[in-house]
Amino acid sequence: MADLNSKISLKLLIDAHSDKVLFGEAGKDFVDFLFSLLTLPLGSVIKLLSPSTMIGSIGKLYQSVENLNEIYLVANREKSSLLRPKLSSCYVTNHFLLDTETTVELKYYICNDCNETVTTVKNTLCPNCNVVIDTEAAFVVPSCSTSRATTRAQNGGENAGGFVKGVITYMITDDLEVTPMSAISSFTLINRFSMKKDVQLMEKVVTVGMEEGIALLKASLDSSTPLTDVFCSPKKRAKAPSSSAVDDDLFS
Repeated sequence: MADLNSKISLKLLIDAHSDKVLFGEAGKDFVDFLFSLLTLPLGSVIKLLSPSTMIGSIGKLYQSVENLNEIYLVANREKSSLLRPKLSSCYVTNHFLLDTETTVELKYYICNDCNETVTTVKNTLCPNCNVVIDTEAAFVVPSCSTSRATTRAQNGGENAGGFVKGVITYMITDDLEVTPMSAISSFTLINRFSMKKDVQLMEKVVTVGMEEGIALLKASLDSSTPLTDVFCSPKKRAKAPSSSAVDDDLFS
């Protein structure tokens, strides 16, 4: 994996009486991780979660490819392209659920004859002129002007990597709705939650590593309360991190 020891902190507001998460407060690192789940190829998701545990039939489809003899595949096609699909490294930023074999630095090749077709597989035949495409072309990432780049770097923009800016605190609800944190939105949720009987609001700080990351991925696919499922399960309660009662300075 990218880094088995990677850990991300997440602050949760929970109802200790029912063991349910109201919302979490997180920085750029955790939100980048959540958003990066959307970049995972389906084959990588199934591999992480184990085909036999997948809900529905997609796990069986994955196992069918695993068990299929490669003599039935067309030329130049490998099962790994389905079972272990690769992501371009330019789209991956510290994604600790991916191993180094999952990411690849893509190369691009252009047809020297028509200069119209491009491929990522060397020696592919050009569909226009039927010649072999073997000339490597440089891929240039569009850049901002110096002034804009400097401003964005200072504000935790694109140059900071990942997906979201780093100077913002984000609120994540139990069903993984992500919004910029604000006093109004947080207190609105707290007040709504406090209207219920027998509510005991508690703050809990948890860490998200490889185990929790995979659990969150799995829970996000089959549950509307993934934060509660992962961090407030009986197993997690037995070794829960230190928590404290909510006070007026909560999430300040």
